[in-house]
Amino acid sequence: MSTSHQDTDAQAAIAPSRGRLILRQIGPWSIAALVVFLLRDRVMALDVGRVIDCVLAVSAGDWALAVLATGISFWAIGRYDGVLHGIIGTGVCTRAARITGATAIALSQTLGFGVVTGSLVRWRLLPSLGAAGAAQLTILVTASFLAGWLVVTGLTLLILPSGEPVYQYAGIAAVVLCFGAMALSIWPPRLSFRGRALRLPSLRAMAVIVAFACLDTLAAAFSLYCLMPADVSYQLLLPAFLLAFGAGLISGTPGGVGPFEVTLLALLSQFDSEPLLAGIVAWRVVYYALPAALAGLIWLSGPIKQWRAYPKTVAPAKLNPADRHAIATTKRAEAALIYQGRKELLKSPCGNPAFVSARLGQSLIALGDPVGDCPDTALDALRVRAANSHTAPCVYKCSARTAARARRRGFTVIPVAQEALIDLTDFTLDTPARSGLRRKLRKADKAGVTVRAGAPDAATMADLHRQWATRNKGERGFSMGTFDTDYIDQQAVFTAFVGDTPVAFATFHHGVTEYTLDLMRTGDDAPDGTMYALVTAGIAAARSAGCARLSLAAVPFEGEITDPRLSKLQTYARRTAPGAGLRQFKAAFAPRWEMLYVAASSPLALSVAGAEIIREILRPAA
Repeated sequence: MSTSHQDTDAQAAIAPSRGRLILRQIGPWSIAALVVFLLRDRVMALDVGRVIDCVLAVSAGDWALAVLATGISFWAIGRYDGVLHGIIGTGVCTRAARITGATAIALSQTLGFGVVTGSLVRWRLLPSLGAAGAAQLTILVTASFLAGWLVVTGLTLLILPSGEPVYQYAGIAAVVLCFGAMALSIWPPRLSFRGRALRLPSLRAMAVIVAFACLDTLAAAFSLYCLMPADVSYQLLLPAFLLAFGAGLISGTPGGVGPFEVTLLALLSQFDSEPLLAGIVAWRVVYYALPAALAGLIWLSGPIKQWRAYPKTVAPAKLNPADRHAIATTKRAEAALIYQGRKELLKSPCGNPAFVSARLGQSLIALGDPVGDCPDTALDALRVRAANSHTAPCVYKCSARTAARARRRGFTVIPVAQEALIDLTDFTLDTPARSGLRRKLRKADKAGVTVRAGAPDAATMADLHRQWATRNKGERGFSMGTFDTDYIDQQAVFTAFVGDTPVAFATFHHGVTEYTLDLMRTGDDAPDGTMYALVTAGIAAARSAGCARLSLAAVPFEGEITDPRLSKLQTYARRTAPGAGLRQFKAAFAPRWEMLYVAASSPLALSVAGAEIIREILRPAA
C-alpha cells in the first residue's frame, strides 16, 4: 500500500476510531430495536424449533437455485464498480474493477460499517486508487445503487397490483425523481462541493446502472423466493422484498439484520411467520455468508492483477511534472485552457498525454489537437475512454490533420471555425494588407497609449474586466479563457496605459512554438486602437521568444453546412456567436485563415455535443 502522507490522511478519514464506529452504530441498532419492540408480540410468538425444521426441509434443488440466483446478483453487483471506474476515469482494468466491487460489497454488507469496510477492501485490492480514491469510489457506488434501487422499487410498486394507495404514490414519486435526475443530466446546474464540481452521469450511464440494479435486485429476490414457502408467489414477494431491503439499507445494520426481517414479516403478514423466517435465515446463508467467505479468500490473496490498462483522466491539480511539461511544449499553446474550468488531461493506456478533455453531460469533449505527437493513439484513447464513461466522443476545434484521422475512424466531421494565424518569420506592418492596422496604431499612439509587458494590480484588472463585461453582457468560457487572476498568472500579459492609468490588458497563452491570444479586456476610457496596440506588442514578444507563429484564436465558420441533420445546430450557433466585429478586428492583422473542425462518432452525437459545447460557452464554469 501507498505510504504517502496523502494516503495516510485519507486512511485516517476512512478508518475512524473505535469509539466513533460504536457511536455510529447506536442509531441503526436503536432503529432495529424500536422496530422489534413495535412488533414484539409477533416476534415473541415465534416457534424457534419450527423455524429450524423449516430450514432443514429446504430441498437441494431449491438451495442450488438460490445459489445460482445469488451468483447472478453478484455478477450484476460487480458491474457497479466497472461502470463507476469508467465514469471517474481511473484507468483500472474493467475485470479487476468488477472483482473488486463484488468482493467489497460481499464483505461490507456482511460486516457492516459499509463505507469504511468497502473503502478498505477496494484500497487493498486496488492500491493504485489510494485511500481517498477508494473512499470516493465506495461512496459513488453506494449512491448509484441507492438510485437504481429507488427506480426499480418505484416501477415495481407501479406495475404490480397492490391494494395500498401509498405504494402507488411512492412509485410515482420514485419515477418523478428519476425523470428529474435525467433532466439534470441533460442540463446540469452549477453545483460544487469542497471545490469539486458535482455532476450526474450521462443518460446512457444512468440506464446501465438502473439495468444492473434491476438484475441485481430481481435475482436477489428470486434467491429468497427459492427458499420461501411454496404458497408465497414471486409477484407478491418482490415488492415486499424491495421495501424490506430498503429498510435494511436505511437502518445501517450489518446486512440490514432486524429491520429487514421485521419489515418483510409485516408486509407478508398473511403467511405464517416461522416458514417466512426460515426462508430468510436460509437466504442469509446463501446471499451473505457464502459470498462473504469467498470474498474473504480474495481479500486475503492481496492486490488484484491488472490484465490490461485503460485510458484515464487526470485533474489539473494532480498532473505530474512530465504532464505539465507536455502541455507547455505542445504545438497548440491553447492547451493551457486545461487550467481553467472543469477540464482534465486524457491519458492513453501507456500513460502518455492524449487530449485536454472535458465531460459535458452526454459527451466527452477533446479540445483542439492531441497533446503530443501521436494523434492516432490519442483518438483511440478518446474512443475507449468515452465508451468506458458511457458518453459520446467528440473533438472540438481540431486541425485538418486530426479531422482527417477522425474521419478515417468513422467520425462525422464538419467545419466549425477559422483560426487566424500570423507567421512571425516574415511579419511586418509595411504591407498594403495591414494598412488598416497601421491607422489603428497611429490613433492609439496619438491618444498617448503605451504598452508595457506585465499585468496591472489585481484590483485594476478586475475593474477593467467589470467594465468590459458590462458592455459585452458577460464573458464566455469553455474554449475561451475567463477572467481569473490565478489563471492569468500563467500567461503572458500586456497592459495598455494612458499616462500612468491602465486602460486595457490582453493575455496570451505562451508555448514553445506559438503564442495564442486569449483575454482582451478594455476599460470604458480606452482610446480607439488600444487593443490593436496590445496585440502588436504580443506579436513582438512572441517573435522575441523564438515562436514561429501567433494565433489570434478562432472565429465561427461562415460557410454553409449541407447536412440537414446539422444545419439547425449551425443556425443556433450563429445566433449565439460573437458578432462580425471580432472577425473584422482579427482581419486587420492580415492573418492566414486555417479551418478548424468538430468531429463526433455520429451525426446525432455531433448535434448533442455541439449543443452542450454552446451551452458551456454561454455558461462558463467558475
